[in-house]
Amino acid sequence: MSLAAQSFELPWQGIHHIALLTADLDATIRFYRDVLGMQVSEIFPSRQGRGRHCLIFVKPNDEDALGFHFFERQIEKTTLGASDAHPQSLVPHVALRLPDGGSAQALRERLSNADVTIIEIPELGSFVFFDNNALCLEVTFSCA
Repeated sequence: MSLAAQSFELPWQGIHHIALLTADLDATIRFYRDVLGMQVSEIFPSRQGRGRHCLIFVKPNDEDALGFHFFERQIEKTTLGASDAHPQSLVPHVALRLPDGGSAQALRERLSNADVTIIEIPELGSFVFFDNNALCLEVTFSCA
């Protein structure tokens, strides 16, 4: 029997973390902590050529869903987000969830104050923006 024909499911609990590269870990921390208001772990030293790194918590105190794990390496930009061939592309991206429209509006204001361009996606009721690494981030929220 092929693997596809077998009935098999695991109790997945979501994404634990997404590992990304950044050329400037300090600027990345400032963006996620100071602009987006996310919690940041301590900065871990480079070992075995991995580069300095830290965690950006998207759901604090939930060890099942940490968030982003940024590693500092000498790169031009992250591998997710707009490409040179398609600089306005919104795919691929990472979608983050806020609980309601009030939180989303507060984030819009914070991004505007930080001179971050917001692109509204009215048909989805969400918006996107790019972080300091040109990573495309979508924000979704409950409209109820």
